[in-house]
Amino acid sequence: MELLRTLGVLAEAPGPAQARLAAAAGLPAPPDDAAHTELFRFQLPPYASIYLGSRGMLGGEARDRIAGFWRALQATPPPEPDHLATLLAAHASLVERDAAAGGASPWRAARHAFFWEHLASWLVPYLARIVELGEPFHRAWARALEAALAAEAALLGPPTAPPAHFAAAPPVAADSAEALLDAVLAPARSGVILTRRDLQAGARRLEVGLRQGERRFALTWMLRQDPRGTLAWLAEEAARQAAAGSLSWSPPGFITAHWQDRARETARILGGAAREAPSPDQEVVHA
Repeated sequence: MELLRTLGVLAEAPGPAQARLAAAAGLPAPPDDAAHTELFRFQLPPYASIYLGSRGMLGGEARDRIAGFWRALQATPPPEPDHLATLLAAHASLVERDAAAGGASPWRAARHAFFWEHLASWLVPYLARIVELGEPFHRAWARALEAALAAEAALLGPPTAPPAHFAAAPPVAADSAEALLDAVLAPARSGVILTRRDLQAGARRLEVGLRQGERRFALTWMLRQDPRGTLAWLAEEAARQAAAGSLSWSPPGFITAHWQDRARETARILGGAAREAPSPDQEVVHA
């Protein structure tokens, strides 16, 4: 399972070591620091808690659940237990322990649980977005990781229950504009991974200004300028991501259904909110 460790290291900042590892894995040369920072810091940070937590933010209960896996194995959690490099290295260690025990031991159960709960639960939609937004190296890296995930899934067999992360992430509800915005920006709740680059594209399409800052701040500013258009664009993006699916492999049952069903429902709710929202012209009339 050295491939998993290698692919994890390649999600970290590029350098001489990454270039050698990429070549050994048959991948293109990694991009420069600027391209890496743009993708993995500003667009798609490789932290599971962002995509699995109910708030769509780094840390929180999702990170605590991942750290709890280490504690269950009577080990001290690493400083960033939800970073992709850490997760892949941890899973590689479980694979090695399982192999050493002959495949019929508590290590196989731990390997199965860790894979479906903390890796496959979020990596397929995440990698699909990497392919959309990344450089050639990132696209090749994502496809290599997806192939490794598919092989591991085939060996381990399907999950027996939905990941606990999903149960802790309530679906999108149009209770208020504030609540709707919070839910849309939490991927586990909305089924949608919305990046800064998506917001830039939406603002250009709607011909509205986009203020720099966190996604919530930028999206709020778009909604103030054109609530109907912004909500309609968000609904369209949710429907697009629901239809896009994965790269070439979809996890069975619970996981694929969660992401697709949530994205479809988010598109439906946003579409309804858009029809009820005022247009910019109406806002001027009422002012």
